Amino acid sequence: MADTVRLDGHQLCVARPLQPWPLVRLFAAGALVVATACCSKQKVEAPPMPEPTVEVVPTGDLYHRPHVTILAVTDWQSVLKPCGCTVDLQKGGIERIAKYVGDLRKQDDSVLFVHAGSLLADPDATTGPRAAQMASRLDAFAEALDHLQVAAVALSTYDMDVGGQVVNAVYDHAKWPLLALQGGSRKAMPSALVRTKSGVSVGLLAVDPKAPEDDAMRQQAVEDEVVRLRSQRVKIVVVLSNLGLRGSRKLARAVPGIDVMIVGQLDDKIEPELDLEREGDTLIVHAGRHGAWMSALTLAPSGQDHAWREVSEAVPGVVEDLQIRITAMEKTLADIKQRSTVANQKALPFFEARLAEMKLRLDAAKRAQGQPLPPGALVGFRPIGLLWSTPTDPEVAKIVAEYDAKVADANLKAAGDVPPPPVGQAGYVGQKACMECHDDTAAFQAADLHQSAWKPLEKTNKIKDLDCVSCHVTGFGQPGGSNLAHLAGLTDVQCEACHGPGSLHVKAPARGPNSHIIAQPDATICAGCHTAVHSPRFDFADYRKRLIVPGHGLPLKGAHAP
Repeated sequence: MADTVRLDGHQLCVARPLQPWPLVRLFAAGALVVATACCSKQKVEAPPMPEPTVEVVPTGDLYHRPHVTILAVTDWQSVLKPCGCTVDLQKGGIERIAKYVGDLRKQDDSVLFVHAGSLLADPDATTGPRAAQMASRLDAFAEALDHLQVAAVALSTYDMDVGGQVVNAVYDHAKWPLLALQGGSRKAMPSALVRTKSGVSVGLLAVDPKAPEDDAMRQQAVEDEVVRLRSQRVKIVVVLSNLGLRGSRKLARAVPGIDVMIVGQLDDKIEPELDLEREGDTLIVHAGRHGAWMSALTLAPSGQDHAWREVSEAVPGVVEDLQIRITAMEKTLADIKQRSTVANQKALPFFEARLAEMKLRLDAAKRAQGQPLPPGALVGFRPIGLLWSTPTDPEVAKIVAEYDAKVADANLKAAGDVPPPPVGQAGYVGQKACMECHDDTAAFQAADLHQSAWKPLEKTNKIKDLDCVSCHVTGFGQPGGSNLAHLAGLTDVQCEACHGPGSLHVKAPARGPNSHIIAQPDATICAGCHTAVHSPRFDFADYRKRLIVPGHGLPLKGAHAP
């Protein structure tokens, strides 16, 4: 038995749970158009889906064949817009993704938007002062997500364990279909069947490491569901996996019949996978984290053939897309070479290799234009990193702007006064006081990028956002330091961010153990902000070399020496 609804014009048959809990119907206002049978509250058994026929079209356009285009985001973690701390993260954002998805659906009538991994929980924002902001962020994120007409989300037990009550509440009221092989008491279903407008039947299922935890039991449960889906004449089986890359590959090896594995719950990383990976006949896709990138996979099946042949150069719009990306990458490389930081030096070979690869793909795509498609089961893959200069969806952009204004007002009101330092302990005095004696450090200080940390927050309207501010100012949340209501003289990452509060040192300047400051900061001081997510190429030893220079850790040379 199955319930039948309509999703973005596609027929969606939602398989009933294997557990005894009731099926809760999923309605997304303005996104789900419910079929007549559902409107009358009658449950209808969906008939077996007919075998789709494949028309051989003498064109390089995959959209002219029966197909499905799967747009996947992984490990979004309710981030409305990536932080932008590195060039890699100056992409994406839910308002740009919504615009892209809406525009693509005007060209392609068979788009399914899915998510695997941690959709909601941001482990850095679930406790302390950021917890209240996190609740507001989740509300805005869930509202924005409704605009994407989501086909399926893999229910994440990681989200529920880490995110606590606020994340669980969002899942309880979700308007998007939740999938889980074993959904517990929630309204998650083991699988869903979708027939695209172009005539391809797609089976979607999700797997999580906690449901079940045993590998053998999990593999058997997935295999049983794949067999059941195939019995419904499903042409393409897609697994939304929260098992990470290693666990997902292991599952693909163990279970036959999986066409696509969308992989979430990855280790912290920045580089999205820009090539289509495989495990046997299973296509492996992951898209990084925080919505900076998406992965687009267009599949045109052929009979019982599951040996997918990649024809990424035949995806409509690929030439224009590559030209835009190449231009942006050339600009990025020019900026990297101009600003010779440690992070840029480490990133340069990666970006140069990516540019060369894109140029090769552009040449191949140009040659493929207008050429007939080869026979067999075909797949086209595109990584999509939307630059911040790309257009946004007006309605979703409004949701994001309202969120920014709401949290700025709430955070400012909650800031209060900065507590004074305990008696006998130092407070923060600001860099200007340091420079009164350490004028030999001025040249280093002027060139150090830490000194311009505040500007990006002003540019992106994040100066009252607790998710951002603490790493862009000095002494945030510390006694005698700064908070959102008291930032004067302490914006940017100044001397005291590394060397500790300096009021006692200013009163009694000294060297050695009686200096009252941290003369040689260690890696733990840097690691609070230079995390794997926000500073993925950070290596303390390399960065330290760039900081220990004449005038800052080393004596001045030549004419500048005392």
